[in-house]
Amino acid sequence: MSDALTSVQQLLESVTTWWANIALVISNLATIDFSDIYTLLARWVFPVLAVTILVRCVLPLLRNQGYDTVWGYLEVPGSIRIPVTHWENSLGRSKLSDIVVNLPFVSRSHAVLTYGKDAWTITDLGSKGGVSVNGERIDQQGKVEEGDTISLGGAEFRLLPADAGTDKPFPPGRWGWLAGLGRGIAPGKTLLWIMLFQFLGAFQLYFSGGEEANLSILFTFLVLIAAECIYYVIMIQGSRKYLELELLAFFLCGLNLLVVASDVPYQLYKQLAAIIMGLVIFCALHLVLQDLDRARKVKYVLAAGAIVLLALNLVFGEVRFGARNWINLGFITFQPMELVKVAFVLAGTATLDRLLTTRNITAFIGFAGTCIGALILMRDLGTAVVFFGAFLVIAFMRSGDWRTIAYITSAAALGALAAVTFMPYVASRFEAWGHVWQYANSLGFQQTRTMIAAASGGLLGVGGGNGYLVNIPAADTDLVFGLLCEEWGLVVAFTAVLMVIFISVFAVSLMRGCKSSVYAIAAAGTATIFLIQTALNVFGSVDLLPLTGITLPFVSNGGSSMIASWALLAFIKAADDRSRTDSERNGRF
Repeated sequence: MSDALTSVQQLLESVTTWWANIALVISNLATIDFSDIYTLLARWVFPVLAVTILVRCVLPLLRNQGYDTVWGYLEVPGSIRIPVTHWENSLGRSKLSDIVVNLPFVSRSHAVLTYGKDAWTITDLGSKGGVSVNGERIDQQGKVEEGDTISLGGAEFRLLPADAGTDKPFPPGRWGWLAGLGRGIAPGKTLLWIMLFQFLGAFQLYFSGGEEANLSILFTFLVLIAAECIYYVIMIQGSRKYLELELLAFFLCGLNLLVVASDVPYQLYKQLAAIIMGLVIFCALHLVLQDLDRARKVKYVLAAGAIVLLALNLVFGEVRFGARNWINLGFITFQPMELVKVAFVLAGTATLDRLLTTRNITAFIGFAGTCIGALILMRDLGTAVVFFGAFLVIAFMRSGDWRTIAYITSAAALGALAAVTFMPYVASRFEAWGHVWQYANSLGFQQTRTMIAAASGGLLGVGGGNGYLVNIPAADTDLVFGLLCEEWGLVVAFTAVLMVIFISVFAVSLMRGCKSSVYAIAAAGTATIFLIQTALNVFGSVDLLPLTGITLPFVSNGGSSMIASWALLAFIKAADDRSRTDSERNGRF
């Protein structure tokens, strides 16, 4: 009997202990912060999504699918017809000519055949044999009608109208082997991946922000996603062009809002407005660039506006972080030099007939000198470096003269040496360069904290809104790469940088096939600006280069920078004349 009572007593004690343990588990569950669980899981999802989006955007753009538009034909009498596939076509003996005429009495650069507003013109490039139309020699430039005979020093061609249905495919090119990999990647699905990344990112910050911030974060991303969807639906129905460039920009803009929401959430609406405004300007500028005469008129207006902005900045500019590069209107502040970048690139463009006949870039050199000189007076040498790099590329494309470029570079080097010598603020940046750890609490404060934060984030990051770098000045602008590394991980940060680099490299790859030299020069200038800004921002934040206060395109916080990035992207978009096939468009989802 006593044994039975003992057994019952032990059973009751076990049950009591068991229930006590269950109660303890339940009480512990009640204290668990489920945001930590979400962050733990999401940290593994974000890198996979970022890499997937990069691959899905890159592969279609590397394909050379689509067709050249044939604007007319040059027929060799009694022989072949040569398709004319550009608005501007160089004719000559040189292998670099668009239409090679390999005859000894034809000059290396003999003439330029131009199409515009349903009319043809031909320009003599100072050839020895001259250019004749229907037997009459032209003086510099003359009109050509369809059916007319053009003579290049005796080599005769007949201009024929374009024959619909004879468009020829783009050649495979160096990336032709990727055509199979890029086939079947629908932009609609890529957009869904981008929106998923943005939604999960907003949800991540929803846990880490306060109640007021939560509402603004959710609303901001809902509006962004709605804008992306509206743009996509309009473009997929009304355009045959590839949309992956815009998709890359959408992803980077999403990262931009995640950075702003983490560091300065009260600026979310301002930054969202800048993104939407930038997208509108992107569409408007792309439309303007379709007509070269209209683009030429806009070029002069923008150049004049840029001069006015420079003057206002010098007179009324507000000094921030040592540079006078802000204008404060009371209700809004902006950086004029970000907007001047657009005018700078467009001012450097010129049509092929002007490039090959005059080679005169005096006006552009004067405009560039004005911009760079103003930047030096503003003590914004980082932006001056960006402008000077773009100037060198554009000037070389316009002149092709290495000697002139060497002289300009030498003069710039002397100017930079003088700036470092006579401007203590500039010299201090170079004083800490390469050994910021020795100035960890003074000149190297920002960079040392950036490197610590980036290292603590590892490959996956600590989660949006959980970082330390947000407490450091300029974390969302000059040090944005470090903030991405810390909160979203090295994989996401590196993917974002690769996207900007790819956009630039892709722009360079388009140059050879551009319909006009205007598009080629604009694309090259934009690529240079994006690459230099990326290098200065990323390498400056980790002490591989001096910290210059330059933003990372599309990613750094700043309304002026965002609008300028979208506007510059329009130049690259205009240079890409390829179009999707019907099967690609029909399979968009």
